[in-house]
Amino acid sequence: MVHVFCLDENCRRVIHLSDHKHWNYKGGVVCRRCGTKMEVEIDDGEVKSSKKSEKE
Repeated sequence: MVHVFCLDENCRRVIHLSDHKHWNYKGGVVCRRCGTKMEVEIDDGEVKSSKKSEKE
């Protein structure tokens, strides 16, 4: 399981990515609580980058 923090300063909820496909993943993630869209890059279960999506 990979954990990513929501990047919205008012939310900061932990997002659990439990599907094995997220172990090596590059793409979008949406916070279920506040709807913030983020772009993440995960390599071998380690978050390499995380930023708010510019498409928001």
